[in-house]
Amino acid sequence: MKQQFKFNPLATAILTLLCGGSLQSSYAADSVSDVTNEQLKQKLNETYAGQSFFDEYYVDSQSEQAQVRPQNKQFSPYCKGAWVTPLPPTKEKTTTPNDSPTHAVADYAHYNPNGESLLKGNVILDQEGRQVRANELTIDQTQTYAHAQGDVQLAQNGLVSQSQNIDYNLKDQTGNLKDSFYISEENHAHGHADYIDRTSANRIILENATYTTCAPEKAPDWKLTAKKIELNQETGRGITRNTKLYIKDVPVMALPYYNFPIDDRRTTGLLTPSFGWTSDGGLQLSLPIYLNLAPNYDATVTPRYLNNHGAMIEGNLRYKTQNFGEGTISGGYLPDDKDYNKQDRKALKILHNWTLDKYLSANLEYNYVSDIDYLYDLNNDPNISTDLNQKRLLQLNFANAIPGLDASLKVEQYQTLDKTLADKDKPYARLPQFLLNYKSTNPEGWQVEYHNDTAYFKKSIDDNSSLEDSGTRFYNSLATRYNFRTPWAFVIPEASIRSLNYYYDQDASTARGLSGGTKTKTAIVPQFTLDSGLNFEKQGINYLQTLTPRLFYAYSPYEEQNNYPNFDTTTSSISYDQLFSPYRFYGHDRLDDNNFMSLGISYSLFNNQGLERLKAAVGQSIYFSDRRVILDSSDNIQTERTSDPVFALSSQISDHFTLASNAAFDGHTLSQGNFQAYYSGNDGKIYNLGYYKRKQVNNTQLTYDQVVASFIQPVQDNWRIIGHVQYDIDHHLAREYLLGVNYESCCWAVSVYGRSYFNDLDDVTQSGVKRKNAVMAEFTLKGLGAFNNRLASLLEQRITGFNKSNQTWTQP
Repeated sequence: MKQQFKFNPLATAILTLLCGGSLQSSYAADSVSDVTNEQLKQKLNETYAGQSFFDEYYVDSQSEQAQVRPQNKQFSPYCKGAWVTPLPPTKEKTTTPNDSPTHAVADYAHYNPNGESLLKGNVILDQEGRQVRANELTIDQTQTYAHAQGDVQLAQNGLVSQSQNIDYNLKDQTGNLKDSFYISEENHAHGHADYIDRTSANRIILENATYTTCAPEKAPDWKLTAKKIELNQETGRGITRNTKLYIKDVPVMALPYYNFPIDDRRTTGLLTPSFGWTSDGGLQLSLPIYLNLAPNYDATVTPRYLNNHGAMIEGNLRYKTQNFGEGTISGGYLPDDKDYNKQDRKALKILHNWTLDKYLSANLEYNYVSDIDYLYDLNNDPNISTDLNQKRLLQLNFANAIPGLDASLKVEQYQTLDKTLADKDKPYARLPQFLLNYKSTNPEGWQVEYHNDTAYFKKSIDDNSSLEDSGTRFYNSLATRYNFRTPWAFVIPEASIRSLNYYYDQDASTARGLSGGTKTKTAIVPQFTLDSGLNFEKQGINYLQTLTPRLFYAYSPYEEQNNYPNFDTTTSSISYDQLFSPYRFYGHDRLDDNNFMSLGISYSLFNNQGLERLKAAVGQSIYFSDRRVILDSSDNIQTERTSDPVFALSSQISDHFTLASNAAFDGHTLSQGNFQAYYSGNDGKIYNLGYYKRKQVNNTQLTYDQVVASFIQPVQDNWRIIGHVQYDIDHHLAREYLLGVNYESCCWAVSVYGRSYFNDLDDVTQSGVKRKNAVMAEFTLKGLGAFNNRLASLLEQRITGFNKSNQTWTQP
């Protein structure tokens, strides 16, 4: 049909009605033009094909229509479908009405300069960022008041509304809609209002309204009803009054007042509560409250009730400053714990990072916990660590000024939570410690490397568990090496000299009865190493194979270091890479004596994309002399002529399946090793299996023999099962069981899990140590609050790949 357009201000008026603006006509006031635009009309009508308002914009993910939808919408894996509005949500500022052309389509259009102007029959107005449809639209002679009727639909930035009648004042941008449906694509929300009143350009009031994020069904899983909803675009907030929450058709909660966000601005309000039960805490309930205090800082305050302990409060403050860095402060307080001898129980954690300039930065970390049981009885904050020794650190860092050079100065102390621990077993404080590292940047040819670690270590011995060893340690290492590398071989000789100087402080000197030169201990050890190997390659059609035999030799003479203090050093673990290192200790309290050779060979298989599908290695060390330097006076001198054979295997068999293992054998017995198998599917499926074993090494490493397994298994209708077990073979018991179920849909989610466990610090060999049991649940109504992450934090620690699985599970 032919369309008649008599004066463009009619289209101008409609778009002004939609978005609150003004358009200037490109035609003269008395001009008349006839325009035929069947092609534009056909395109727009195809875009809006559908039977009803909701059917028009909601595409079932299983329907054939989902495959041909114009926007080629991606469907979330746990939703029945998705909203597809004519204008998708965008955070970019749309063009103002004055800056873009208007396309108008109608069966009939008439402009009357002395009366009402009219567009009639399948009216469609289209402009960048805005669209409107109606059966009929009129505008008065003054071009101030507009009236649209008959299946009127307004669309802008992912928002669509429909009503039978709309009245609008074009000059002050006010108007009203009656009996209106609406859709918000970005929030996956929709609803109905008996009356919508736009009282200003930024303020809308809905009366007798509903709101839900569930799929458009006769009885959604949940919905809000309110006598009045006020939406303020200027503040980004919505306010409801006389609100009821319905689960299906059953009212479950009444709220006389509720404040919620309508955009992505941070806003004060309630977050999702959590509840559960534990064997030692009883019934638990948490109600987090988010506080948007300022653009550069916010807080979350969480009142909690634990039936066996009482009421407590937790908080988390985040902040950013313009010139002094950013950080977080979190903690909790429970007064007069009725299950803990009426004691007050507290926790505090402070983290602060400060970049002073491109060369200097600073870090602060402070942890405090009132008692060791707080971590297991009360801790609900994943930011608070469960370490026996709570760190307190202040550090200044220097880097980037000189290539290869970095330095740091730090003060570090610990709060030891185990009051029964002997003073000699507590960690040393560093008051302070200075670290300097330099490595020349030439990876081929000559290279120089220097390290300095200078620190004053302090640990007071008040229980006579040992003599005090506090004092200052100077460690220096200077090395030069030549990197000879070719595609077929490498040879890297290195010569270095290391020195160790101790100066006992006055407390240690008094405790040990030292005087004069006996307060000082010094060791200087030169060292020579030679690392060499050959590279063999064979290129096939689909794979590249490499074979690398390797020989490593290290020599350093013995320097007596018996009764030297041990501030922060431990024995290294056995692995294939460790065979080719001259250092038997982690830390700088001992200078190794070496005279050994290591032989090894590794094999790799790469696909055409360069992904290493398989890597296998075997090696062993041959010792030409005893290792006489020991870490503790009770340790034994190592006299073995060879090390345990070490095997390493890793394989990414496919994009979904990975294997990794290291093993060392003492005869026919596995002395130390680990094995991990990991499978991840595209649907969020995960299976993990791990085995970890280590033998006791002198007094520095205890025996350990455990199996760990975990899984995430999606099941039908958006449900998934999550499990984890840690089994202690040495003591024939499970240290932890975790089993839960999780349901996710577009409008609600629920997680329920049970956990039976021993604390990390529990000695299961002691009588009276009891297993803890807990049942926890979290329930979320999408669109009403953020997800509570306590369960997610626990699963992240227990299940390898949980974050990746969660993203696959919850993202399109």
